[in-house]
Amino acid sequence: MMKRRKTIALLTALTLLLVLAAGCGSRETEQDASGPIPAENQPSPAVQPEAGPPESETPEEEAPEEEAPAAVPADSQPEETDSESEPEPAPEPEPEPAGEPEPVPEPAPELQPEETLPEDGIYTANVTLEGGTGRASVESPAFLRCEDGKFWATIVWSSSNFDYMKVDGERYDLLNDGGNSTFEIPVAEFDRKLDVIADTVAMSEPHEVEYTLLFDSASLQKQ
Repeated sequence: MMKRRKTIALLTALTLLLVLAAGCGSRETEQDASGPIPAENQPSPAVQPEAGPPESETPEEEAPEEEAPAAVPADSQPEETDSESEPEPAPEPEPEPAGEPEPVPEPAPELQPEETLPEDGIYTANVTLEGGTGRASVESPAFLRCEDGKFWATIVWSSSNFDYMKVDGERYDLLNDGGNSTFEIPVAEFDRKLDVIADTVAMSEPHEVEYTLLFDSASLQKQ
């Protein structure tokens, strides 16, 4: 019984060997007939990893990277000018220095009319009195005497209580012994108030009172 089993097993093994041998022969025949397998269809060999440096060797120190120069902003970069397309403008000629301006002749001074002195004689002119208490007054028009171009006015007061007058600090005494007080004083100019002082004895004591006299030139008439 055991021998029989061994015999069956051997036969089976031989049969398999024959089958395998037949298959291999057919494959070799097919490869010879079809030619070599194209490289693109051949399996690519496995990529072998590159061998790194041995552990015992120390890696070389890497050189420090150089710093790249800082980028210049576009605004600060000088603009390129196309010197070929735009020619430089020709320099403007310098203006010639102007000559000295001609002196403007000064206008000739207007000839002033010669001052004509009034004729000597007796005149009259309106006179206005201001100042004091307002009670006193003087006769108007007053008589004026002209001598060498200078006028002297005869002032007749409305009162007999004045005993002297002062003009520019100069004292002028009475011309009459009775009646209204009368004085002759100089007239420096017309149409301007003339400061005078008249001393009155109407009070308990003599008292100087300040007045102004204004002689009107428009009313001046020769007698």
